[in-house]
Amino acid sequence: MMKVKSAIFIAAFFLLGGCAVEEQKEELTKDSSETVVKEETTEQANEQPSLPDIIDGDTAEKKGITGTVFYVVDGDTFDIKLPNGKEERIRMTLVDTPETKHPRLGVQPFGPEASAFTKKVLMNKKVTLEFDVQERDRYGRILAYVWLDGKMVNEQLIAKGLARTAVFPPNTKYVDRFEKVQKEAREQKVGIWLVENYVTDRGYNTILEKEKIDAVTDPTGKCRIKGNISSSGEKIYHVPGNQSYEVTKPEQTFCSKEEAEAAGFRAAKR
Repeated sequence: MMKVKSAIFIAAFFLLGGCAVEEQKEELTKDSSETVVKEETTEQANEQPSLPDIIDGDTAEKKGITGTVFYVVDGDTFDIKLPNGKEERIRMTLVDTPETKHPRLGVQPFGPEASAFTKKVLMNKKVTLEFDVQERDRYGRILAYVWLDGKMVNEQLIAKGLARTAVFPPNTKYVDRFEKVQKEAREQKVGIWLVENYVTDRGYNTILEKEKIDAVTDPTGKCRIKGNISSSGEKIYHVPGNQSYEVTKPEQTFCSKEEAEAAGFRAAKR
């Protein structure tokens, strides 16, 4: 009888031990599966593109991200908020506007006009960014061609004489197009092209051309000719020395009479 009890006890011991081993194996298998899933998820997250929310642009050629402009730094740099809530600083590709906040160069002539234009056109607007070969510069800013209502803002700055074409390979997608627009602006002596030798291949020759620049701009770098729109809608420009010049608050400023007249303004009678 004693032998029978011992045999039953031993059998029960091995049966329970076997169940425990099987449960342990199942737990190990489960933990291993969860670890694999987590590793795969992390790996997939790391493979996400550096620029989020890639979408089709206005045409098949334009692809990029959209965002709303909430701050303008200067003529060629601004900040946007992306659809995912992230904020990014944008530097317009292939263009260079005169400085307004540079620690060494300070405010350069036509810089305020460039900043004012960019702010007027882009502030609180939803824009589409198109990329070239290099997506970011060494400062981490996104490099982009900026599209709004079917027009490229980079190109508009050049056409208005508020920026020069600045080539930094490998981003050269629109260089031929920009140089053609720049040639027209230079021939018409618009904006930065009004003062001979002000624009150089490396930027703007502020010091050497100071006397010529002072003749068309005030100490803040803004053009001196004031364009005012009367209550009746008539466009009139005032030059220094005119009777009403000092009290006139301009809607626009110009650096030459030709530029003012091309914009539809006439000279003040006195």
